[in-house]
Order: sequence, then structure tokens, then C-alpha cells
Amino acid sequence: MPTDPSQPERCPVCEGPMVQNVGAGRRRRYCSTACRRRAQRNRQARKAPVVDVQGPVGAAVAAEVRRLAQQLLDSEMRQEELGTLLERAEAIRRELDIYTAAAVQDARHRGEKWESVAKAAHVAPETARARWGPERVARMMDLHANEKRAAPARWRGLQPARSADGPDEAVDDLGSEVVSPASQLASALEQLRAASGLTIREVADSTMLSPSFISRVLSGDRLPTWDLTCSLAVLFGADPAELRVLFEAAHGMTAHGRQPVAAAIAQLHAALRGLYLAAKSPPAERIERLSAKTVSALQARRVLAGIDVPEWEVLASFVCTLGGRPLDFKPLWEAVHYTFLMCDDPRLPEGRAHIVVPEEEP
Repeated sequence: MPTDPSQPERCPVCEGPMVQNVGAGRRRRYCSTACRRRAQRNRQARKAPVVDVQGPVGAAVAAEVRRLAQQLLDSEMRQEELGTLLERAEAIRRELDIYTAAAVQDARHRGEKWESVAKAAHVAPETARARWGPERVARMMDLHANEKRAAPARWRGLQPARSADGPDEAVDDLGSEVVSPASQLASALEQLRAASGLTIREVADSTMLSPSFISRVLSGDRLPTWDLTCSLAVLFGADPAELRVLFEAAHGMTAHGRQPVAAAIAQLHAALRGLYLAAKSPPAERIERLSAKTVSALQARRVLAGIDVPEWEVLASFVCTLGGRPLDFKPLWEAVHYTFLMCDDPRLPEGRAHIVVPEEEP
């Protein structure tokens, strides 16, 4: 469309008058080289993705590396096939790559220069900037999170007990195998969030984290720190103690040492309630059916109400039925019984709990 010769052309950057070249050739779009470069910088700024700064992430990724390493060790102890071992080793290698990027991002957020990052990584500053720039790290983490969401669960544990004469569909809701501790923690947090009525964005606003990060925590793609786990539990109106064992199992931590009997009982019952929450709170009758009546409905109710600490065979079946690992709960059960049997005054707080102690044969 021809321009009006009576109106001088204006530079789209500085809006100053622009004189066109005389003769053949491309028409000028800007009045000067400085305006052309300024326009180019503006275009690049509009195209650059917005990087969502979520705060330090290296610790969370390191915890995930530890969890994967624990899975590899468990597979070695179970003498699983070579393909499974190599698959777990490859998962650790990929997570280590993400950790390197996360550690560099954390260092940059703390104010470290690219020169110091390059010196620590034994590369040139230009290489460090190209390899771990903020946009590239954000893309790496998003892609990695998507891959983990799409990948099937690789952790396999004990099977919940089945009734010998019951139908196979009796285990359709809780599943036919134990899920990973990280997934159990995420499931418990998501159940609490749903019960609280809070949206993902409301949770993100309350914790000052991004909605995408909260979504990854609640879906099991990211392991929360204990501080974040406590904050979420309090926000959802729950007791953080109920999530303690799930958190420790997800992070591959060992159980605490011996403690007073009342505290040990409270910790065991809180852990069992957390596991029950992670299993989506099945009815007591369903627990009885799935455990092949090893755990009665009455026992299930009394355990969840904090009234009984049953014998180990019953408690182990209860844990398996809810998709947990007895190995994570046995130290808590042993702490209760050790403290109860060894203390000078084994009486329990009134109405708090009844420990089932096997009777001696006459």
C-alpha cells in the first residue's frame, strides 16, 4: 500500500522522522542502526519464555536421587534381573543430570557469577551459560517431570493379602501391588487437599510456590521437604505426624530411636493413619476382606482410632492390605513393645491404647 507523500514516515521505535533511501533497494524500517538494534532486543524479549523461579530445588532433586538409589539397593537385595537393575541405574543417571542443572540454578539464585560456576564445573564460562541457562534449565525440568509422569511405576513391593475364596475383583480399588512410598506420600497429601476444598492455586498462594510445583508434589513427581510437608498438612487441617513415616520412607530415611511408650504409641498410630489416608480411606469391612480376615473390621477400627496396638502378624497384614511396606512400620511397633516391656511402670495412659502381649503358656 503506497504511503502518503505529504506525511513523512516515522520510525516505529523512536517515532522520529525517517528519510527513505533514493533509488532501488529495500525500504528502511528504522531511522538508525540504534533503533534497529533496540527493536531486535524488544522482539527477543517478547519471545523469551518466562522462567518460573520456584526457589532452591537442588535439595528436592538430591532427595529424589537418594530415593532412586534406595530402590536400586532394594533391587540388589532382592536379586532382581539385570534389566531391572540397569533401568534403575539409568534413572539415577538422568536424575543426576537434573541435579547438576538444579544445583547451578540454586547457585545463580544465590548470586554466584558464571565464572565461579564454570570454575566449579571445570568448563568455560560460555559453556556453563549455554548448558545451564535459566530457560534451558526450566525446559529440562519440565521435560523431565513430564517423562516421570508418563513412565510406569518401577517400584514393586509386597502384595496385599487376598481371600482364598473371595473374588479377584476384591482388590480393584487398592490395587494388586504396593505403590512406591513417594506415591503414597503424594496420595495422602492429595487426599488432604481434596478434603480441605482448596484449589492448587490457593495452595500455591498460601505456600508462596508456583502452582506447577505444587501440582508436581501432589502428583508424586517431586518429593517435598519436611518443612513443606508440615506446611501443607497444617494448611489442610491435618496432623503432620500422620505423614512422618510416609515422608521418611519416601526419602529413604531410617526410623527414630527408642522413646517413651506414650510417644511411641502415638507415632505408630499416626503413621498408620497416614498410610490409611494414602490408600484413600477404605472401609474397615474392606480391609477385613482384603486381608483374608487376618485383620477384622473391629481391629481395623480400633487401630485407626488409636485404641489398640495388635500383635505383629495382624499389624503387618494391616499394613500390606493398605499397600504399605511392613519394613517401614516394624521399627515403630518394636519401639512400642520394647519400651512397654522394659519400663519400670508399664501402665499406659488411661484410655489411650491397649497393647496386645502374647500370653505365656502354662
